[in-house]
Amino acid sequence: MPAAGLVFELQSTQIDWVNVIQVGSTQFVAGPQPPAVLRQSDLGPAYSNVKFKVSGKVCDPNYRLKDGDAMFLEVGTPIYQVNGQPPVLRLAARFNRQIVVYWATALTL
Repeated sequence: MPAAGLVFELQSTQIDWVNVIQVGSTQFVAGPQPPAVLRQSDLGPAYSNVKFKVSGKVCDPNYRLKDGDAMFLEVGTPIYQVNGQPPVLRLAARFNRQIVVYWATALTL
């Protein structure tokens, strides 16, 4: 029992991550609607690779993504250009045995 009537309360923080990647200064997100799925033939050349998987490693809700960060993709996962689309607007990566489209959400210069 706490001394002199003091009450101590432990608080925990739960972080709900979204499926996002950061390439350069741009964040790309899969969703919020069900993610678009592509075929292998829709992929262009590799544009970047995942350098850090955030989920399971970061507990700070104020964490700011850095170039090469991905919420759920494993380190080393290639991030591809999508044929016929500028890479500043749309990229793709393999996630859960599918090729998922990631849409640019913010371009920071």
